[in-house]
Amino acid sequence: MITPKEIEQKTMSPEKRKSAKNDYFAFYIGRPLTYVLTIPFLYTNISPNAVSYISFVPTIVGFVLLAMGKNELALFGGWFAFFLWSMLDGIDGNIARYKKQFSKMGDTLDAAAGYFAMALIFFGAGIAATNDAACLLNNWFGSYPNVYTIFGGLSGMCTIMPRLIMHKAMTSIGSKDAGGMKDRTHYGVVKILALNITSVPGMVQILLLVCIFTHMLDLYTVAYFFINLAVMVISMRSIFKG
Repeated sequence: MITPKEIEQKTMSPEKRKSAKNDYFAFYIGRPLTYVLTIPFLYTNISPNAVSYISFVPTIVGFVLLAMGKNELALFGGWFAFFLWSMLDGIDGNIARYKKQFSKMGDTLDAAAGYFAMALIFFGAGIAATNDAACLLNNWFGSYPNVYTIFGGLSGMCTIMPRLIMHKAMTSIGSKDAGGMKDRTHYGVVKILALNITSVPGMVQILLLVCIFTHMLDLYTVAYFFINLAVMVISMRSIFKG
């Protein structure tokens, strides 16, 4: 019988562990959950690429529920859909490494699904903040409610932009780790803190859940816009400097 421990041993190399463990919630909570959820998939012929394709569905559903939800239950459903994406994002990699089914298309699909989720979770949160009349910052932005949608959309762009530029730099100039962004093993305290705060499978989802039930999606959206903007500027500086 396949066990979570066996999956961990076959999918987590020492090098990968050093890099992954800096994302605390994703490594210590999310990843162990994916080991358990991967087990049923390993008894089927479902390929890693098929799981990657499937992972687009909860991302779209999550965005729609956040954007159109009128109550906490609908917004919670949107959050849960993004949580399901994060589980599938781990499951496809577990299957690939366990069964040694690697492909360039698989890497592309995994990255595309990730970028899709990163952009839409912040955009969806911004629209949800616009629709929530009980938000905290309405005294400041009450006359301009669509400002949260703008902040959310820009926040999503700031999240994926450095990653797109990093991968372009890696393919164009042959750098294996443009700006030192890809290799997390040598991250200092500041980079580790930024990684955890901006981790979509980690703190981003935890805080989103809290803010849904405390009606602080406006604060969440504005705060993450400035955080993601700062991380983008610093990351791009490192890439171009490197």
